[in-house]
Amino acid sequence: MREPTAIRIAGISGQGSILAGLVLAKALVYEGKWVTHTQSYSAQVRGDVSWCDVLFADTPIDYPKSDFFDVLCVLHQKAMDELHRSLKSNGVLILDSVYVRSIPDFIKRVTRKVIALPLAEKARECCGTFTFANIIMLGVLAKSCGLVSLDSLKRALKDYVKKHLIEDNLKALEIGYNLVERKFEISKPERVWKKFGAGFE
Repeated sequence: MREPTAIRIAGISGQGSILAGLVLAKALVYEGKWVTHTQSYSAQVRGDVSWCDVLFADTPIDYPKSDFFDVLCVLHQKAMDELHRSLKSNGVLILDSVYVRSIPDFIKRVTRKVIALPLAEKARECCGTFTFANIIMLGVLAKSCGLVSLDSLKRALKDYVKKHLIEDNLKALEIGYNLVERKFEISKPERVWKKFGAGFE
């Protein structure tokens, strides 16, 4: 069986990385994918690193976890420092430049596919609070990687978000989707690395 596509969303507790992962996983289910979702339970207090992993494929997934990820979405520097080595060679890194100020040298060696955007700032502008940065990030992910449609994310959001917050969340998704133009192909890193080197598609 082909190895599933793996996505990790990470930040600190309170930033909504778990919610973002749940929405993404449900959206992929709506698109007919086989999906697994796992999350960290170590963050007992606000400020600890928290993350969730979403794996999906067109065929059944034989193991629900991965050590390395095709896409790494990072909302905070603490998460970047702790988890950056989980990004695959030639993988895509999406980060919030408001809270992630330093990209480790390891990332620069393994990929050139880096999207750095002020997600928290955009969230504050559009919705009045930085807490929508996680949903803006999902919009960026949908547009830049083409792994899930915006319509499926919107549908999944309604399953997890309280009714009075749906409008703001849908708005945040649209903003994220429109923030980027460039699209990256999620390719087999070992094949690309052997032929071209890091970051080439």
